[in-house]
Amino acid sequence: MVINIKQSLAYLLLAAAAFSGSSIASQHQHISSAQNDVCKQNNSIQCAKTATTAFSPDGRLWRVWSSNQQMFYQVSHDQGSTFEQAVKVDIPAENIAARNENRPKIAFDKNQGVYLSWAKKGKKRFTGDIRFSYSTDDGKTFSIPQTINNDGYITGHSFNEMIVSPDGEVTIVWLDSRYRYEQQKLGNKINGSELYLAKGNPRKQQSFTNEPLASGTCVCCRIAMDNDINGNLAVFWRHIFGDNIREFALITLDEKQPELAKTKQISFDHWYIEGCPHQGGAVSINEDNRYQLVWYNQGDNGKGIFTAYSDNAGQTLSKPTHIGNNSQQAAHPHLQVRGNLVDIVWTEFDGEHYQLWHQHSNNGGISYSKATLLKQSTTSGDRPFLVKQGNALMVSWQLQGAEHWIKPL
Repeated sequence: MVINIKQSLAYLLLAAAAFSGSSIASQHQHISSAQNDVCKQNNSIQCAKTATTAFSPDGRLWRVWSSNQQMFYQVSHDQGSTFEQAVKVDIPAENIAARNENRPKIAFDKNQGVYLSWAKKGKKRFTGDIRFSYSTDDGKTFSIPQTINNDGYITGHSFNEMIVSPDGEVTIVWLDSRYRYEQQKLGNKINGSELYLAKGNPRKQQSFTNEPLASGTCVCCRIAMDNDINGNLAVFWRHIFGDNIREFALITLDEKQPELAKTKQISFDHWYIEGCPHQGGAVSINEDNRYQLVWYNQGDNGKGIFTAYSDNAGQTLSKPTHIGNNSQQAAHPHLQVRGNLVDIVWTEFDGEHYQLWHQHSNNGGISYSKATLLKQSTTSGDRPFLVKQGNALMVSWQLQGAEHWIKPL
């Protein structure tokens, strides 16, 4: 059975957007009680707060979402114009985190392997675990979920990202509060979390390594990562420098250049804020090993969205380029590269409509085209994402209660 993604639920939405006292651009979704009642019984993607999309190696486009403590996926053979019937992931129900910066992830290997990673909410506030399940038969069945963080503490483990190699080597990175938990038990005050890395291949063994990469991370901003041309992992995240100066940082795990694994500050906008802004960035690396980076800040030295590139893994950086309209709360950027092509999407709010904007560069980020409005809606939207395979590039924007808007660029 094939379902057209333009079909939508006829629900009434109330939406608002506002700046907080710290000038953080944010978007708030207020769903009617009638819609909430319907969505408790309806697992369609229209009811989902988030949607994650990815291409499998054979060119099919998959999307995954969570509803009523279950995960579901759909597959498209025509780049998102139509999708097959939704399939419930064959695992026990649990409290899956799926909101704003924190959402399930999906990835693939070359042998019909489908990999899922998500954060399971704990019973106590701000606690949880990183969870993982995989399929060896193209999503027909899935393994019993396992917990990736190995500390056993009732504390924060969340905001996971995942990359899977063609041979099934799994890399998961997340924000981890075990050290903070241990220090608080000793009466010590710790600001922020740690960046943690797990590696494993479930086709060979069930265990995953656990390794800290950095201490003092912001606790509620999504992580971004990509592999460089040598297969080394690059991780980009919001870090706490000094007294609550929250800027972006980068590391690359290159055994031949161990200095690249040391936390390198990328943004210098000087955003002082005693809290997490829920604004992650993005990194994408091309065939010349040029890192393209995009982030959002509201600092004394820079406000809004900025993008820059580096040809030496962040040791030096181009002059940042400002993106978007600050007067319309430009926020939540994402980017992808295809050779020297750089595409950036983000959201804005003009007082009436939630908008999705796009800008691109044809020369590796040296200069950018005029911004183009892709979509606007009276329904508030999720973070937008760009998904690529080869030269194919899709933009994905979830509008809860209305549609999952996904189009080629």
